[in-house]
Amino acid sequence: MRTVLIVDDDVDVARSVAMVAEDAGYKARMVHDAKAALAAMRMDPPDACVLDVWLGEADGLAVAETASRAGLGIVVMSGGGPGRSLESVTAKADALGAAAMLFKPFDDEELTDALARALAR
Repeated sequence: MRTVLIVDDDVDVARSVAMVAEDAGYKARMVHDAKAALAAMRMDPPDACVLDVWLGEADGLAVAETASRAGLGIVVMSGGGPGRSLESVTAKADALGAAAMLFKPFDDEELTDALARALAR
C-alpha cells in the first residue's frame, strides 16, 4: 500500500485530506508542522507528500524542497497567506516538481487525481 504524508498545521484540514487519501486506497500519515514532516520523511519515507504552503511560522515550500530532493511525489496546497502571492507559490511548486498545486477549498476528485499524478512520477 502506498503511503502519503499529509502536512498541514490545520488539524481539520489534515484529517479531511487523510480521509480522502484513505478512501482512495492509500495509507495516510499526518503531521502538523515542518519539523515533524522532516523527521517523518527521514525515519519512514512516504511515497508522496501533500504539503500546505503555510505551516504557522515555517515554510511548507522548504519542506517540499526536501521532499523533492528525496525523490518523493509532491502535492502542494494553499489557501493563501501572508508574504507571497499564489502565483509565486505556484511557480516555486512547479520548480520543485510538484505534481499539482491545489487551492483550498478543493474537491476530493482534485486531490485523488493529484495524488495519482504524484505517485506516478
